[in-house]
Amino acid sequence: MALLLGLAMLPAGAIATQVGLNAVASSQSAYEESLSRQALQSISVEKGAIDEVREMLRVLSTTPALQQIAAGDCRTWLGDVAARYPYVSALAVSDNRGVIRCSFPVAAPGLRTAPQSDLRERASERDGFAFGYIERGALTGQPVLGAIEPIHDGDRRIGFVSASITVTQLRELLDRGRDLDRARAAIVDSDGFIIAQSTPRPDRPDVDLPRAQQIRDHLGPDPGFVRVDNGAAVIVPLHRPDLYIVMSWPADQPAWQRWGELLFSIAAPLLIWMLAVAAGWFAIEVFVARPLSAVEASARNLARGGEDIAEPPALKNAPEEIRSLRRTLAAMAKTLRGREQRLVEALAEERALLREVHHRVKNNLQMVASLLNIQARNARDESEAWGLARAHDRVQLLALVHQRVYSSGEVRELRVDDLAAEISRQLVQSRGALAKDVTLTFHLQPTRADVDRAVPLSFLIGEGVSIALDTLADAGPAALSIFLCQDDDATVRLVVDSDAVLNQHQPPSPSSRLIEAFARQLGANVGRDPARPFRLWVSVPPPIAQITQPVRREDQTA
Repeated sequence: MALLLGLAMLPAGAIATQVGLNAVASSQSAYEESLSRQALQSISVEKGAIDEVREMLRVLSTTPALQQIAAGDCRTWLGDVAARYPYVSALAVSDNRGVIRCSFPVAAPGLRTAPQSDLRERASERDGFAFGYIERGALTGQPVLGAIEPIHDGDRRIGFVSASITVTQLRELLDRGRDLDRARAAIVDSDGFIIAQSTPRPDRPDVDLPRAQQIRDHLGPDPGFVRVDNGAAVIVPLHRPDLYIVMSWPADQPAWQRWGELLFSIAAPLLIWMLAVAAGWFAIEVFVARPLSAVEASARNLARGGEDIAEPPALKNAPEEIRSLRRTLAAMAKTLRGREQRLVEALAEERALLREVHHRVKNNLQMVASLLNIQARNARDESEAWGLARAHDRVQLLALVHQRVYSSGEVRELRVDDLAAEISRQLVQSRGALAKDVTLTFHLQPTRADVDRAVPLSFLIGEGVSIALDTLADAGPAALSIFLCQDDDATVRLVVDSDAVLNQHQPPSPSSRLIEAFARQLGANVGRDPARPFRLWVSVPPPIAQITQPVRREDQTA
């Protein structure tokens, strides 16, 4: 009963906690959305002024008169433009080096735009409009908010047209819009630097502005909400990514009240949840945990090979299902011990049979090789002796592969590079005096193949080396090189080559047909050089890419 009560109250407490948190989150979200809407509605004055400056500079940059900066004086014309925008304190036209060509008010000859500002560099990088704070304007001598637009003549940028608004004028714009929203406002740049802020009034509550790091963390295309010590702030883009406006309002309720509501929303359901956990823990400990611990101890004893013991005292009050589980485990352990014993006996018998099979295969291969060797020594002519010697080599090769599989214990893959080296040395040794002038050179990289493919690949290597040794028998001192590697896609590449120079043409070896047969089995491409019979190159694709197809021969004449 206690267990059922705990399980019933546990999800109820969690759900109640979640409901409380959702209510707090919903209230906070509604408050943030309300302030964001109010901020968007309250910045019409500032937004309009910024947009007017942006549009004015865009129009000026496309005016034909400004596209000929050095053609004449444009001060009167710029003065007429500035008169229509009372909050614009200065207008200037400059070349790409920043030298002012024409301005209102009039600038001294050769005067450059503010050197400490990176505004012109940003406009050059974007090749477009940019806003930025200038600590001392070149024309006004005061802190200003600068705006700049490139002037183009076709596809070529020939200069800039810029405008500036003093910080005092920006403050007047901010104060003009604060009569209705009763907020504290500030214009900031993308670094969180406050360019201008509204004038504090004694008839309104004082509220802080966010810190520079807080401002940088909440910059984006949508309004960003920030909590400050005594209120809340909303950051709204005026002209992304250069200019933003921050508006702060006093808190809608005291901090202690807000935290009290939050703690109550969490504490009440949390208390219910803790009671449910306590009740559930007691029930689980008495009726589940202790009986299961007893079953676990019994299972460990059975796993170590111990015998089943009497029922532990902890299971007396356990549910019937847990007591039945213990009895089932004991029965399973007894059955598994019997099966394990039978498997051990069967495995030992299988290993003994496998050892006997390997031993007999090894003996039979040695016997066949010995018979072929005897027949080769007693052959009536050289052709018969040569054929029997080659058959002896192939049997020896098969015995070598079988020995490698048996001794290594590998049943899936073999190291073909090791096999290639052993096969080559064995063939040279079997030739005796016929191969005494041949020096083997190996260029082998780690190469693996499954057993089914390693056998024909080994025969392919053996036949290639055997043909090369037969060809080089009368060529004098020669170096025989064997190259073997495996690409990243598992393609195996084999090259057998020599530096020997043959004095006479030799007919194709009968072993060539065996090479083609093994290559067809592997789906490989074979290359031969009729002028150099000892040369062979083979490309064996991976098993996935292998398809049934005739062998492609790539003949090349020297």
